[in-house]
Amino acid sequence: MKNVRSSKMIFWVSRGLNTSVYFLPGRCAQCVVDSFAEESSFVYGVTFLNMAGGNVGNRMFLFVPIGIGLLVGSVLTIAYVRSPFSALPVNDTQGMDDFDWVNLENKDLQRGRKIVSELIGPESIAVDEHDNLYTGLQDGRIMKIINPGQANQTVIDLTKSFDFAEGSHRKKKRPLGLRLHGSKLYFADAYQGVIMIDSESRTVIVHYNDVNPPLVFPDDLTMTSDGKTIYFTDVSLKWGYDDIIFSVLEAECTGRLFKIDVLTKNTELILDSLCISNGIEIVENDTHVLLSEHSRRRLALVNLKSKEVVRYIPLPAGPDNIRKRKNGGYWVGMPYIAEPGHFATWGPAFRQILAGALGSDGALTMLNIDQGVAVKLNEDFEPESIHLDLEGKLSQAITEISELSDGTLLVGSFMASGIVLIDPLLSD
Repeated sequence: MKNVRSSKMIFWVSRGLNTSVYFLPGRCAQCVVDSFAEESSFVYGVTFLNMAGGNVGNRMFLFVPIGIGLLVGSVLTIAYVRSPFSALPVNDTQGMDDFDWVNLENKDLQRGRKIVSELIGPESIAVDEHDNLYTGLQDGRIMKIINPGQANQTVIDLTKSFDFAEGSHRKKKRPLGLRLHGSKLYFADAYQGVIMIDSESRTVIVHYNDVNPPLVFPDDLTMTSDGKTIYFTDVSLKWGYDDIIFSVLEAECTGRLFKIDVLTKNTELILDSLCISNGIEIVENDTHVLLSEHSRRRLALVNLKSKEVVRYIPLPAGPDNIRKRKNGGYWVGMPYIAEPGHFATWGPAFRQILAGALGSDGALTMLNIDQGVAVKLNEDFEPESIHLDLEGKLSQAITEISELSDGTLLVGSFMASGIVLIDPLLSD
């Protein structure tokens, strides 16, 4: 009799799981169960409990945890199946403890002040020869800040009379990486493409639909010293700006690097299969670019002639924008630290469950972006030091570090309010 009851119990659990999965289209139920079993074996373990024998109290004692286990297992399995992607393993990243040059005992990015607090999400900051600032905001505007931090500081909306999304099927705007060349300001917009504005004209250099496949998430750009060529990144072929957290969770590598002839607007694909290719900077002699691969926590040095990655520079966190330092070398912004236990370090099945359960907006709230992190590289692309505001008192969710002529650091952030001015570092 015990065997009969046990068999029925096992059959009921198996039937329950299969039934839960069977009616969700597009997936093989057995494949899902097999994959999920690797990281959720406890769900199956409960099916082997023997419910026969003993008194009613003992049976209830066993039934309650079994019921809870079945409910949790069913919910997790459904979330797994409903995930919009199949997550990939990431085994080649390193953490803070793996680098000798990482010193967490500093608060360098707390030593300063914030200006223009009314401006939200100044992701990238360009600086002209007069130390005036240019930045793009979450609401789609491009702003110029004259005499930043001074009593006569003035803020001007450069896009007040220029809707660069006019006529586009994509109505949203989100200017990200910016560059100045003479009087011309070039920027990558996450929805629209690559755009140029100056005092006399406004021009869409490359529209998102000008390449095939179309641009999904243009992020950052850099230029040759003569201003004739632009290199820019497209973060992903799958996930746009609104769903970028899915790219992090999936750990997919569909990013692209493009080259634009500014005069003819001809666009050429240089490299693909990049792992969240966001930030980019050109090397001094214009022969290479340094670009970020965020989900792999590394920079890639790309030879522009051979169109190949010739070197990887590992980092302790996912990099974003890269900018040259006044005294040589580079700054790399990092929006967050994915230490052990962070969801970005979870196994593929659990990342997939998270996406299916919470969706894009819910998963994004789990990012610990209330901290400031930046890394300084030397001219040979070797990391020298890390600079921090781990408490997030002044600098948060850093996407870029730029510099004024006196060495003051400018902190850009994709979500924080205002621009942070950090006092020149003693090491510089």
